[in-house]
Order: sequence, then C-alpha cells, then structure tokens
Amino acid sequence: SRTYRASNDKKDDVVPASNNLSHVHKLILEIQKKYKDQELERKQMEGVIKQDALSLNPSKVNPKLKDLYIRPSLANKKINGTLEAHTNGFRYTSVRGDKIDILYSNISHAFYQPCDNEMIILIHFHLKHAIVFGKRKQTDVQFYTEVGEITTDLGKHRNMHDKDDILAEQAERDLRNKLKGAFQSFIDKVVQQKNFPFEFEQPFRPLGFHGTPHRSMVLILPTTSCVVQLTEWPPFVVVLDEVELIHFERVHFQLKNFDMVFIMKDYTKKTQSIQAIPMAELDPIKNWLNSCDLCYTEGPQSLNWAKIMKTITDDLGGFFAQGGWTFLEADSEGEGGGGGGDEDSDAEEDDYDPDEEESEEQGSESEYSAEEEDDEFEEEDSNSEESENLGTDEESGKSWSELEEEARKADAEKLEYDSDNGGRNKKKSGGGGGGSSGGTLSKKRSPVTSKKRPAHSPPPTNGKKRRR
Repeated sequence: SRTYRASNDKKDDVVPASNNLSHVHKLILEIQKKYKDQELERKQMEGVIKQDALSLNPSKVNPKLKDLYIRPSLANKKINGTLEAHTNGFRYTSVRGDKIDILYSNISHAFYQPCDNEMIILIHFHLKHAIVFGKRKQTDVQFYTEVGEITTDLGKHRNMHDKDDILAEQAERDLRNKLKGAFQSFIDKVVQQKNFPFEFEQPFRPLGFHGTPHRSMVLILPTTSCVVQLTEWPPFVVVLDEVELIHFERVHFQLKNFDMVFIMKDYTKKTQSIQAIPMAELDPIKNWLNSCDLCYTEGPQSLNWAKIMKTITDDLGGFFAQGGWTFLEADSEGEGGGGGGDEDSDAEEDDYDPDEEESEEQGSESEYSAEEEDDEFEEEDSNSEESENLGTDEESGKSWSELEEEARKADAEKLEYDSDNGGRNKKKSGGGGGGSSGGTLSKKRSPVTSKKRPAHSPPPTNGKKRRR
C-alpha cells in the first residue's frame, strides 16, 4: 500500500497544506472579532447626533486654561491638556494630541465648583446630546485640577511646629487662591462672548446633604436649576425642570436613613435615586423643595420603580383615569404635595381677628365661672342630702340605753313567767305546804347579770354611740 504525506516546505509564499486548517481557524476568529467591534461601535453611535464643525478663532488672546485633566479619561492614565474657548465652542487638546470639541449649542448646563473645602477645582458640562470619545457615549464631561495632596501618607511623622509642613500649608493656600483666580477669570471671559448662551452655576454648599447616588456616600449639592454631585466620578446630575415628582421612601421613625427618588416628566426615562440619606436631613430637603415649588410624597416602603414605570407607559390613559400619583399620596399621611400645609397655615393666619379672640376669652371665662358655681351648688346639695340621710338613720335607729332598757324589760317578763310556772307546780306537788324542804325554788337571776342582747342590737363600743 502507498501513503500520501503533504510537504511542510513553504514554497513561493504559499501556506503549507498541513497548516491550512489552523490558518482558516485563525481567519475565522479575526472576522468574528471585527464583526463584534463593528456591532459595538454601531450601538455606541445610536442616539448620537453629529455635531457641527467647530469654528476656530485664530486669535491668540482666546480664553484658555492649562494643565487640566479630563474625566472620563482618554487613556488608562491621567493625561493633562489645555481647554480653549473658540467662536462657537470649546476644544480640549491633550499633550499627546487628542482633540475633543464641545459646542456651545450642545451644552445643557455648565457648572463651576471652586476648591473651597474640596481637593479639586473643576468645570463641568452636562450635554444635551451625547458625544463619543474613549469609545463610549458621554453626556457629562469634566475638566479639573488637583489642589494639594488627595492622598495622605499616614506613616509620615508630622509635627505641628515643623517648618516644612507650615510652608507646605501656606503654599497650598496660595495655590488655591491662584487657581480660583485663574478659573474665575476664564469663566468671566467666556461669558462675555456674544455666542455663549448660558451662565455657569455654582453649587450651594449650605443646602447640601449626604447621600449615596452610586456606590459611595457623597455630598449632594443643589444649584439654581439642578441637583449635582461632581467631586467623585461618575457624577450625578438631575435637572429640576425635567422632574415631575419626588418620592421619599423608607420614611419611618424607627429608621435612620431614607431614599429619595426623582420621577421624570418623560416617563420613558429611568428614575434617579439617592439612597441612605440621614433622617435628620428630611425637613431641610422638604423646605428646599417647597422653595423650588416641587411636589413630593413620602411612604414607608421601597417600590419597584422599573415595574411601575413600565405599567404606566403601557397604559398612560388608564393610569391618569385611576388617579395618577394619588397612590403615593395615600402613604404620605397628608404631607405630600410640596407645601399644602403651608397654604392652610397662611389661610389660618389671614383669618386671625384679635376682637374675636378677646370675645372668645371672655366667653370661656364666663363659662368657667358658671361651671364653678354649678359645682359649688352640687357639692352643697350633696352635703345636705348626706346630712339628711344621716339624721334619718340616727332617728330610725335606737340608742344603746333604749336597747338596754328593752332587754331589762324582756328579762323581767321572763322572770315573772318562770315564777308563775314554778308556783303552780309547787301547789300541785306539795298540796299547799308552804315550807317543804324537798321543794326547790327556781333561782332568780338579777336583772344586771341576766341581761340578754337582742339579735338586732349592735355590740357595745365603750359607752360611745354607734352610728349606722
């Protein structure tokens, strides 16, 4: 028999026949990977609107900030760059040549957060339409600079009188003031441009409260038109004009924390929530919502909002026909609605009349005096009735001397009866003899020793009258 064996020698750049199968398998894997990347890119581009071209301003005096980091990062490590304002937008250029354009028309809200009580100073843009960089869609872009050391070496020996530490603290204060001045100057120049359609908002730190919008406990800060958390990434931005209702979950006196849910006017959007807010922050948050004319409700339970919103969007007409959001107000114990109680209190204050109050006080005093007089008359009547009842009881009852006299009379009558019966028996037996020795006379009892107490008479009480 004969056997055919292919040669492994490579001739004229032709793949040997023995390696054909492995080569084909490798080509299939490469095609599959390329197809998956294309599908992922296509999904990323869904909903992305192509921006207009950035109109560059060739002037050298354009507002510019240097040594800024960008979030989300363009690479695995932090890369700094320069942010420059042009005619119709911003351009960020990194040190390695990456360019990101943000048009003014695509910016929904712009925020400036100074470095007061913070370790970074930043400018944040919340976009209307997502842009793609870093192979992902982004609706929030942030440019920041670190102030001082974000991390501290705990093993380093520190002394409050160490000159190096004192100089470092002074240098950090100078750096903070310098950065705040540079950022504020950049913002003022940008706002003065004709094509810039909005203003930069600053968070109100006195109105801040702690909560957990994502994974860690952070400080949530309200602004003029939003609720934001910009220090840690990912950021949290909720536009108040897009919110229809705010619901507080797990509100109970036995719990230390509660949750805050933002329901959007567009029911197709996912609800936003802040969890684990301290219960002490509930009243300040309600006061802030009342000042913003926002409706809120509260309840003791956590709700499945994904299922609720799906049910609402499936039958929107039926949802409002059944009362809409009234099922949340049923659990709020009348405190929902964003300040309905304040209107009632205002109405009560408007109805206040001092004359009516004086007349009410006089009426209450007269009623009180009349009630006192009635009570006095009732007490006198009750006392008189008690005395009359006591007198009748004393009159109807007999004194101890009277009872003793009755007992003496009863003993005397019995003694006479016994003596009569004894004389008759003696006459019958003795035949009229007067001094027979065999005859026995009945022994007389003295009235004192033979006293018998009637059944209805009370026991003696040492000569004192007993009152029934």
